[in-house]
Amino acid sequence: MENDRLLKRKFTFRKADRKVVLVKKVMESQRHVVMKALLWALYLPTYPGLQVEVSIGNKYKPDLVQLESGKPLFWGEAGSIGSEKLRWILKRFLRTHFALAIWGADLATFEDRVRRRTKRLKRPAPIDLIRFPTDADRRFIDAGGRIAIRHADLDWRRITLS
Repeated sequence: MENDRLLKRKFTFRKADRKVVLVKKVMESQRHVVMKALLWALYLPTYPGLQVEVSIGNKYKPDLVQLESGKPLFWGEAGSIGSEKLRWILKRFLRTHFALAIWGADLATFEDRVRRRTKRLKRPAPIDLIRFPTDADRRFIDAGGRIAIRHADLDWRRITLS
């Protein structure tokens, strides 16, 4: 991450004609903020109603969500996710499209972990596993906060559990 951004607490990101302002929480890493922004930009064309850090009245709060009739149609998680949370959300929201993103880690190992935690679980909706490269903040976000990113730019996999 760029040194001049380290002390910043509020970030504005843009994708096409849309804008999102993210506030870095005290215990939150800047990387987590950047990952949320990248996920937002990546899925905004498909889910134009995406919201960041909105409680949906359940045990866990998504990093990104688009609701339909009060239920999550899309749920995005940026960074590490605990095994209990992973199993709970994937089991509870079977018709929700999930995107789980990691930063620079091995995607195959991440996929193995997800598959182990979802063994015998049947879901009609997909789960996207995304690996952001360690230079994603410089590669996909310009100095003005404009994001240019596509799935084709990334190492990612879509898995189904049917």
